[in-house]
Amino acid sequence: MSAIRAFDPDRIAALETASWQAYYRRDWLGMFRILVALHREQFGLSRLGALLATLSASRAARTFAPLEGSAPDRARQQLTPYYRRARVALGCAADAETLAAREVDYWVVHRRLAIQRQANPAASDPDALDDIEPMVEAFARLHAALFDSTPAAMRPSAEYRALAAKAVDRITGGYSGDIPGDWARTEAYLRPAYRAIATVVEAQPPSSQPEATP
Repeated sequence: MSAIRAFDPDRIAALETASWQAYYRRDWLGMFRILVALHREQFGLSRLGALLATLSASRAARTFAPLEGSAPDRARQQLTPYYRRARVALGCAADAETLAAREVDYWVVHRRLAIQRQANPAASDPDALDDIEPMVEAFARLHAALFDSTPAAMRPSAEYRALAAKAVDRITGGYSGDIPGDWARTEAYLRPAYRAIATVVEAQPPSSQPEATP
């Protein structure tokens, strides 16, 4: 049985929300600790494996982060070691390079849409998908590759995940009219996102690949 089958979706949703809240407070150490815990619980990594995975992901995020001078290709290369650990832990068929490329594709799409919504926040319905469809599609492709499924099967998880990102964007973009409410909305969308992933994966036959704890 792979690590993904055993995770608690609500616990992962709470940890991811807490990591975003730490980011918003600029509590970098706190965010790092939360991400290590998240990677241990979601992927079943060892403490060292989760630490190294978090370092790789953090390095890639820092490379991508600047609006001026962002380097998506270098970020993708830096993210590849993270996905090497994740894919072995999950036993997924996609290679690490494909997974890293799909993650960075999502980052690029997310940033573009976030900037558009920030320019005219009144036009964006917090609970609508019409202005974030490219982000939904990017998430569906990433989830499909990571969990050996199809974008169509992963569409429900992608929709909820994109709506959670939309809620975070209102907070980090400085135009939330109700920050506590948007944090609650973030976690409320992440819970069904991870439940949907777990439902799809649990319906799959057990992986024939050996268990590993990178």
